[in-house]
Amino acid sequence: MTRLVRHNWRRWLVGYAVLLLIAPASGSLTAQAVDSRCTKPDQTDERAVERGWSALRASKVDEADARFRAALARCPGFPSALVGVAYVAMRRGDDSGAAVFFERALDAQPANYDALIGLGMLAYRHGDLSRSWRRFAAALVVVPGDSVSLWYLDRIPAARDSLTLMVPPRPPRTIVAARTGARIFEVPSGSGGWSPLWIKAVNLGAALPGKHPSEFPPDDGTYEHWIELAARMNANAIRVYTIHPPHFYRALARWNAAHADRALWLIQGVWTELPPGLKQEGYDDAQWNAAFVAEMHRVVDLVHGTAVIPRRAGHASGIYATDVSRWTLGYIIGREWEPYSVVAFARAHPRQTRFDGAYLTMQGGNAVDAWLAKVSDAMIAYEMQRYNQQRPLAYTNWPTLDPLRHPTESTLAEEDSIRHVRREIVPEAPREYDNDAISLDAALVRATSAYAAGIFASFHAYPYYPDFIVLDSGYSAARSADGPSNYVGYLRELVGHYGSMPVVISEYGVPSSRGVAHLQPQGWTHGGHSEQEQAEINARLTRDIYASGAAGAGLFAMIDEWFKKNWTVIDFERPAERNRLWLNPLDPEQNYGVVAMRPGRRDSVIVIDGRGDDWRGRAVWYDRGAPNDAVPPPRRLQRLMVASDEAYLYLRLDVGAIDWTRAHYLIGIDTYSAALGDVVLPYTGSRSPVGLEFVVDLHGPEGSHLLVDHPYNLYRDEPIIGSKPLAVEQIYNRPFRSLANAAGRYDSLIVITNRRRIGRDGTVYPERGMDRGQLLFARQQETTLADWYADSKTGIIEVRIPWGMLNVLDPSSRLVLHGSNGGEVAGRMTEGFRFVVESYDPAHPAAGGDHLPNGSDARSWGAVPVWSWPSWEEPRWYEELKPAFETMRRVFAEIPNAATVARVP
Repeated sequence: MTRLVRHNWRRWLVGYAVLLLIAPASGSLTAQAVDSRCTKPDQTDERAVERGWSALRASKVDEADARFRAALARCPGFPSALVGVAYVAMRRGDDSGAAVFFERALDAQPANYDALIGLGMLAYRHGDLSRSWRRFAAALVVVPGDSVSLWYLDRIPAARDSLTLMVPPRPPRTIVAARTGARIFEVPSGSGGWSPLWIKAVNLGAALPGKHPSEFPPDDGTYEHWIELAARMNANAIRVYTIHPPHFYRALARWNAAHADRALWLIQGVWTELPPGLKQEGYDDAQWNAAFVAEMHRVVDLVHGTAVIPRRAGHASGIYATDVSRWTLGYIIGREWEPYSVVAFARAHPRQTRFDGAYLTMQGGNAVDAWLAKVSDAMIAYEMQRYNQQRPLAYTNWPTLDPLRHPTESTLAEEDSIRHVRREIVPEAPREYDNDAISLDAALVRATSAYAAGIFASFHAYPYYPDFIVLDSGYSAARSADGPSNYVGYLRELVGHYGSMPVVISEYGVPSSRGVAHLQPQGWTHGGHSEQEQAEINARLTRDIYASGAAGAGLFAMIDEWFKKNWTVIDFERPAERNRLWLNPLDPEQNYGVVAMRPGRRDSVIVIDGRGDDWRGRAVWYDRGAPNDAVPPPRRLQRLMVASDEAYLYLRLDVGAIDWTRAHYLIGIDTYSAALGDVVLPYTGSRSPVGLEFVVDLHGPEGSHLLVDHPYNLYRDEPIIGSKPLAVEQIYNRPFRSLANAAGRYDSLIVITNRRRIGRDGTVYPERGMDRGQLLFARQQETTLADWYADSKTGIIEVRIPWGMLNVLDPSSRLVLHGSNGGEVAGRMTEGFRFVVESYDPAHPAAGGDHLPNGSDARSWGAVPVWSWPSWEEPRWYEELKPAFETMRRVFAEIPNAATVARVP
């Protein structure tokens, strides 16, 4: 078979190889003994074989067999004809006959690729993985990088664990894939020169709903879809934090090969956990260091397409045979280093202040500065020694460890000293990092003459945290072309510190969550944004990054990831490993994506708009039937319906006529025990037949709330003794359990997001917070933050409440908050919820109104049944583009790829 014919045949073989896994082993085709002696096949024989392949690709099996056998009749030892007859036999289910012809082909031509592949597939199909491995490994020698061989070898554990891919010869001259310039990146221009590149990246996490972060998407087109979205969004780079499966790199290479004008650069991360404990050796821990350096080697090898990574718990693995080095812009190693670990290691090793390596040097830093320079140098050295190639490198940093001094950000120790002088006593120590106790400074690192690619600084920088970005008066006075911006003020100072070294803001953005974790002066808060607001703010932040003189920006993130956790909710997502099974709208970290991962099914979504047509087919929970003539129409209750999905509890209340001047409504919710909770409703003083943990208070478009029974509130305020003026600190309201009571006392769901701080000069910055229970009246078509809506035409009120606002720890297992165990939050599985509904006249609340469930007379309650929902182990979800996609597409297009440094302030 000619090489052209063989490669055409391989296109068909990729699909056929999969079919063989499920094909039945049946039928028989006796292999005739033939004389292998043959003169050189003539053109007639070759044409017959080519026509045989064409017939087989068209599923004309009999014709193909006749063509191949005609060639064999004239030349019995013709390898291509023997292989053809063998594949015909496989099509007909005669595996033994196929094996005979494949073996004859190898006898005639030992390096026959198609015979090796055929025998490998037969062995795999019959469970002989050792023989299959040997055949496919031999085929790889014949055709390096062969996709069929790699497909099978990746599914043979022994092969994956011990296969070694051939490393190409080391080129004699160093290849610089990209390099750093003055506050900019530079990439090969294609004509022997260099072109500036302003990085417009999107960060790619890969945990789909229900999955742990180490459970990557299968090879089903998901990566291809995300890569195409990044390119359509006018990004020019994708940043990943860790090693992804081989099919990600194959997908990236395929996209770039087919779209040279829209090729995407790869910024590859090297992930590690923190060093174990706070032992003296810390970052010098031998075992931990060896693992980190080994991960660096794996990253370098996979970029060059020569890595075989065995299966490891919590990591991607497989055969990485796709060389993406030409598109790899740089490396960002490590993680956001926790400041306590940096402080501990620096204190334990005060003399480790410099490093001198072959490619990097560092002077005047702390011990972690020196360690980072050392491991960075080691990664550069490995790539140079093995591939004689280099590209820019940075380590992950964040404002908590930036090299600047922030007067408003006292350390916890400094704040304690100031409190001591002021004679203040706080109820509990703040649960927060020291955000200005120590620095990591890439400006201290210098590249030697052997490292032309150069070093850069990489920061994860958001506009709302740490507090010094919010509180610093200099930052508050800063402006960009779009207006006031604390963020651009901070970024300008940060970029200025690094001089000509490029600074990449490799993470930034705001989330489209309902919950808020931190407030910010321009309203760019950590959460609390509609999806449209998220889009507009992310666009503004991108422009501010560009205006600051930074060398690029990496938007966080491509998709919403349900497994993420935030400090405001992390203690109330239990068990922690199950939070991936449900979406928490209160958790900002889960809602950064350009691509939304929606809860439920696309075909059964409930939209908060008061229309009610999306409730068809759902059961009516309470139905009054005949109207209650004892109360006027605005206060008459008709029915209550209840539904849920992986994020929300949904309530629909039908009242017929809506007039907020004459009728308000209370929906009481008992979440786990009729005997616990408050039996007195607020405002009316009515006695509920079951104890209530929560009450939905609907009294018009402004000011409606979700209220919580006082003992079941997550927080309580304790005075800071000695503070002037008197201040309070919000602490947990342990023991976190509902109590039977008749107090009729309900709290708002106030959460302190920005704690009270004392600056280094003694300035007191008061705490700031928000009412999580305040319900936004709006149609969901108008804002994705809509909590409820009442349509005066339909008389339908629709409400949705995040599970977390009802103290549900895990809706997938129906676990609700109840108590604590050794200080840790504990839960109890609920059988379901109970609901009571009451209407009342706001002018005369105690006069009474209508009730659901209704009893035998107008003023009595009926029996209160339990409403429940099914638990789940696999969440339902679907994806949908947020407005940020189109907005970022426009913003990225406005910023030229080849930016210049003329704009630097």
